[in-house]
Amino acid sequence: MARHFAPTTKKKISLPKLRLSALPKLFPEPKKLVRRKKYERVFSMQDMILTLAATLLFIVGLLFALPPWASTALFGVCAILALIPVLLHVLQSALSRKLPDEDLLFLLGVIIAFCIGESMGAAIASILYRLMQILEAYAVARGETGLDRLRDSLPEKAMLLIGEETMELAPENVNPGQIIQVEHGEVIPLDGIIDSGVTELDLFALSGNHSPRRCGRGDEVFSGTLNCGERITVRVSRPFGESAAARLLRDVQQAERYETQVERISDFISTWCAPALAICAFLLVLIPSLITGNWMRWLRCGVIFLLIASPSTLAVSIPLACLGGELSAVLNGILSKGHDCFEVLARVKTMVFGKTGTITEGRFAISGIYTTGVSKEDLLSVAAAAESFSRHPVALLLKGAAGWTPEIAEGVMEVQDVPGRGVSAFIEGRHVYVGNAALLEEHGISYSVPTRAGTAIHVAVENRYWGHILLSDKTRDGAFDALESLRSMGVDQLVMLTGDVLSTSRPLASSLGFDLLRTEMSPEAKVSAIDYLISGKGKGTSVGFVGDGVNDVPMLEAADVGIAIDALHAWSEADAADILLLDDKIELLPAAMHISRSLRLILWENLGALLGVKLILLLLAMAGLLSIPAAAAVTTLSSALALLNSLRAFGLES
Repeated sequence: MARHFAPTTKKKISLPKLRLSALPKLFPEPKKLVRRKKYERVFSMQDMILTLAATLLFIVGLLFALPPWASTALFGVCAILALIPVLLHVLQSALSRKLPDEDLLFLLGVIIAFCIGESMGAAIASILYRLMQILEAYAVARGETGLDRLRDSLPEKAMLLIGEETMELAPENVNPGQIIQVEHGEVIPLDGIIDSGVTELDLFALSGNHSPRRCGRGDEVFSGTLNCGERITVRVSRPFGESAAARLLRDVQQAERYETQVERISDFISTWCAPALAICAFLLVLIPSLITGNWMRWLRCGVIFLLIASPSTLAVSIPLACLGGELSAVLNGILSKGHDCFEVLARVKTMVFGKTGTITEGRFAISGIYTTGVSKEDLLSVAAAAESFSRHPVALLLKGAAGWTPEIAEGVMEVQDVPGRGVSAFIEGRHVYVGNAALLEEHGISYSVPTRAGTAIHVAVENRYWGHILLSDKTRDGAFDALESLRSMGVDQLVMLTGDVLSTSRPLASSLGFDLLRTEMSPEAKVSAIDYLISGKGKGTSVGFVGDGVNDVPMLEAADVGIAIDALHAWSEADAADILLLDDKIELLPAAMHISRSLRLILWENLGALLGVKLILLLLAMAGLLSIPAAAAVTTLSSALALLNSLRAFGLES
């Protein structure tokens, strides 16, 4: 289920901004998605005045005893004033030869209501219908405000350092390798490596982490982060379009391409609801009237069908809630590659974890070097040389400890990675094995069993055992609480799959309460294990995998939903994941689960409430127990509650 988004070819990431008229930040001119087709709802000051005037005239008609003809005329004026934008939209659709939509059906219902003497009901329905559209526009504007905040995290300028001088440029005009200068209080415009200076960075805009991170020369920094300390210079490593802030915005924009089940249902209903109710209204008027002869009653029932036929609230509220959930997740340092990823995560009953870099921090330290007939320096240098071409955390540690240089790799040949075991290589003509005990056992090489706790990296040269390097790794802070939180949210089975040995992994798995542990596994074996768990899962449930994003790509792709931890520092490699935890805090995992389950509840509440209210109103109308004003009022109230419920998704927190 992994999402792979291709980089955009545009230099600057932008979304079409909502153009505000005389009421800024309240009533824009949104383009709402209905049946995946955009149309305009214009809410200007003039439009608001017309709606207010219609409301005031209606109140006058209620307060003063007017002759029937004057009352009917006044209510007619109210309806016309309220529905002028609807009339214009219907006329525009007719001139464009577009298919009729809910506006045309509503207008038809209002006209019929006037013809059968329901002028007051028609006026009430018209005013409430217009107010409902204004509320929809307000809700859409609130959603766009969240996107605007995210868009604003993209810096607009970069100070290019040329000698001792600086030049202000747009970030997209700065190339990798050039040096930029970032002052205190400025946002870093591009990804890069600190070239000079020591500072503290606030990564909240990207990872949701408020804690400042101290950085100095040689540390990686990301666009969108705030420089809270002294002036620094940064050597740019990626173009603007591939920077962290640009990718974050692009992924959020592209997430809407992958719909939840509720979105697909609402799309279907939005496509067919209005035409279906129009046909039902026609049949409901024609057939019972021919049988009973009571045309007036069934005409009134048909009018109600037409007045409540609009599916626009459903079409707006469901995607709006999904956008709110996506933005809430981003504010918590969680990025979903699609709306459906949260839906799958909410159904997870079995969560599978890697060990190194997931449950543990992946920051190994050498706790001891034990040799047999060789020096510690020789043992370490051979191990580092064999790992010359690996980016695994263990390989990076060994190379750093041995003072490895690229020249050393020139003598390394025929490197063969043995998944889940280690590497085999020829170093200056000598055959070397570096890995775990299973690698040596596979080739019949005897070895010493470590007497201390830790991960042992064994080294053998020309089938002779040289010794082992003992590594220690720290369990992530909050791991136990995070796993217990998952259990409280309904995850039934916690599984750990690791290539490490049983003696090292079992104490860790036992202390954290894992239900199942499998050790000394190759990546292929891990994928097979995930496939087995998926084949045995219950109906309506899913299997998730949590990995570090660099070494767990096959498992992330195999699971129903792949979750990469600390993805900000390995964004390109973590592209195989469906959900990215941008910080290295494992507490983000239960936060993502909480947001996904809350979002799913909001979506089903909206779908059930809106459809349920329409069904009840239709049944009451058929039974002759519902008036036109009551139908309009209940429809507007339910729409308002659904929109407000959708806005709750913008405030979901862990």
